[in-house]
Parts: sequence; C-alpha cells; structure tokens
Amino acid sequence: MRRFSGHLKDRWGNFVDVKVNLLDVLAKELPRRPGGSVWLSSVCDPYQQVEAKYKLTRGTIELLSKYPKFTISILTKNALVLRDVDLLAKMRNRVDVGFTITTFSDRAQQIFEPRASPVKDRIDAIRRLEEAGLKTWAFIAPILPYVTEIELESGLRQLADAGVKKLMTDRYNARGLIITQTLEAYRSWDPNCDVERIRQLLWKENEYYHLLDEKISELWKRIVPAGNYERDLDWYLHKKEAAGRPTASNSDHD
Repeated sequence: MRRFSGHLKDRWGNFVDVKVNLLDVLAKELPRRPGGSVWLSSVCDPYQQVEAKYKLTRGTIELLSKYPKFTISILTKNALVLRDVDLLAKMRNRVDVGFTITTFSDRAQQIFEPRASPVKDRIDAIRRLEEAGLKTWAFIAPILPYVTEIELESGLRQLADAGVKKLMTDRYNARGLIITQTLEAYRSWDPNCDVERIRQLLWKENEYYHLLDEKISELWKRIVPAGNYERDLDWYLHKKEAAGRPTASNSDHD
C-alpha cells in the first residue's frame, strides 16, 4: 500500500517491506488477545517469494497453533503454502486455505500476475491440501474484463475436481495509478484491444459484472450442486448486518 509505506514513487509490485520483528510482537500479543479468526492476509500475499527466506508466515502459524482460541484463514496465489502442510494438517479443524485465481489462461496469468504460481500449480496445491484433510476454497479475483472469462468453465471444473466446494468472486478495485499498470498489461496481452472500453468496464460498468456474476453462479451450481457461491460484497454486507443483530443467522448465496 504505497501511500502508507513510503513507496509512492515506486512501481506497484516491485517492492516489499519485511516486518522482521513480527514474530516477537505477535508472541507478546497472543496471550493477551481474546481469540478469534486470523486472516493471512488481506493486502499482501503471505506466501510471496520473500517468505521462502524469512519464514514469517510459517512462524506465525507455529505461534497461533499454540492457542486453540484462534482460527486461521489463508488466502494466497502461491503453492509455497504446501511447505507448511505439516503445521496446517495438525490444526486442520481450525484452518482453511483459499487460492486467488484471476484467470485460468496460462498466457494471461504470466502477463497479469507474473510473480504468482502457475494456475495449474495452485490447483494441484488445492488437491494436495484436500488430501491432507484441509478445507480449501477459491477466490476468482479481481475479475478482469475478458481475461477472467478465458477457459472459465474448464477452470471451474478443475477446481471442483480438486475438491473445492466454496467459490468467491470480487470485481476489480479501480483506484489510483494501479489502473494504469493494469491497462499496460492489457496492451501486452492484446495490442489491438480497445483500451478505452476496458477502462470504462474497470471503472463503472456494473452491468458487465452482474452478467458475468450470473454466469459464474450458474456454472458453479451446475458443476458443484452442493457447493457454495459468494460474492465478496455479499459477504461483507452479511457480516456487517449480522454484527448488528443479537443472533446472527446464516444467509444463502446464489
């Protein structure tokens, strides 16, 4: 997050700050906390390349494993999570692991998310985590016009075959200078694409997202009849509504 970290002049995706004191701080805080769900993580991938060196995510899981009052929800784009399957399997009853997938196209993935694990490796990681008894889910996000639609049905079937029952989606968050980099990626993907049309879709074309959302929802119903489909906005609004009720009830998502 460049505006909070002193990287306003740096190109997004080309820098990372390492919280080298994380484990020391966490070890002091955990005994004092009442418990709850720990999210790894909402802004920065917990299994990006530097994690192989610093092992902060692994250390975090080790610390949390000592406190049954905490559950863990992991969201990543990288198969490096398999390195920690030994720890995760021991606390499988309070862990879930999600994988973000923006596109099922190998070529598009290399352009739009070059530092993520190949999609086939992510799907294989889901399968191996399921075999280890862990609950997995998939997050189709951010939805990129035209790009996310490539090989969509076959990709959803691969997720289902790997064991995924829960699917979430979220649209692109058009903000700041990030959209400029996204449009550059579109030009690399297809030099003849209508960049202005794509810009319009990214910023405010709600009808496009509603139609694609319906398509994904119907596909998932057909592929995984007993599965669960949630839109990220639906989840947020439901949690917000539930927080204001004395007794929260579950809501069904189409």
